[in-house]
Amino acid sequence: MGFQLTPLTVGGDLDGSGDFKGGPHPVEQDTLYKMACENRDGGNKMVQQGQYEMAIGRYTELIMQTRALDQEQDIEWTDEGRTAVRLLRATAYLNLSLCFLKTEQWQHANNTATRALQGDKAPVDLADDVLADDKKAKALFRRAQAQSKGFSDFQKAADDLKKAVGLAPNDAGIKQELRQVEQKLNRASKEADKKLAGFLNGANKDKGLFDEKLQPKTERKVYTEPMKLSDGLWVMPNGEKVESKEKPKTVDEDNVVNYEELSREITELREANSNDYESLRAKVGELLDKEITEMEKPTQEETAGDAPAAQEAN
Repeated sequence: MGFQLTPLTVGGDLDGSGDFKGGPHPVEQDTLYKMACENRDGGNKMVQQGQYEMAIGRYTELIMQTRALDQEQDIEWTDEGRTAVRLLRATAYLNLSLCFLKTEQWQHANNTATRALQGDKAPVDLADDVLADDKKAKALFRRAQAQSKGFSDFQKAADDLKKAVGLAPNDAGIKQELRQVEQKLNRASKEADKKLAGFLNGANKDKGLFDEKLQPKTERKVYTEPMKLSDGLWVMPNGEKVESKEKPKTVDEDNVVNYEELSREITELREANSNDYESLRAKVGELLDKEITEMEKPTQEETAGDAPAAQEAN
C-alpha cells in the first residue's frame, strides 16, 4: 500500500540503513504509519494545487493504512501512539470533506465531516474524538455547507454553525456563514407561510379545502331485490319510506337505500328496546316471505312458454 522513497548509496544501490529491521517498535516507526504521513503531505499539496480528485485518492489510502496498523505485529502501542493514529485519520476525513465540497459531492462531504468529528466506528468510540476545537469548528462548518448548498436544509446547517461559533467564537467566516444561512431559513419560512395562507384563503368555505373534483364521493347503490343486513334483518327496496326530522332518510325517493344509516338505526332499536326489535324482525320476515312468494309466481308469458314442454312430456 502506498509507496516509500529510499535514498541511493554512492554506488547507486538502495540505501537500506534507515529501514526498519523488525521487532517490537512504536507505531511512529512503523512503515505503514510513515506511508500514511507521506499520503497526508502529498494530499495537502494536491489540495493547494486544486487537484481535488487526486487528493481524495491520497487521503483515502491514508485512512486504509491507519486501519491496517491495528493488524500490524510487534507494534508497542502507547496512548500517545494511538492518539497520533486517530488524529492522522481524523485529519484525513476533515480534508476529504473539503475535497468533496469542492467537487460538489454533498453526501460524501457531509459523511466525512461527521467522521472527522466522531471517527468511523459503529457504535461510535469516544476515543476517536481527537480534533482540537478549531478543527471541530471546521468540520461543523463544512458539514453545514453540505447541508445548505447540497440539500437546502438550512435548519441543520444553522444548528451546526451555532455549534461551530461556540467552538471558534473569533472565526469571522463561520459567523458570516451563519448569518447567510439564517437569512435563507427565514426567507424559506416566510415563503412557506405565504403559500399556506394563499392555500387557505383560496379554499371554498362551504366545501372545505378541496373543490368538487377533489372531495371524496360517497357512492350509494340502488338495489332492486331484498337485501339482508349483517344483523339478520332484511331491507325491502320498495318498502315504506322512513323519514325523520332529526335523522337522515334510510330510503330516499328513488328507492336508494342508505344501508349504513338504516343499520345504525336498527342497532339503536335493538339496544334500546329488544321487544320492539324482535317484533320488527318478525314483521320484516313476514313481508319477506310474502315478497318471495309473489316473485316466485309464474307470469302468463312464463305459463305459455311452458306449454310445449308439458306436451312433450306426455
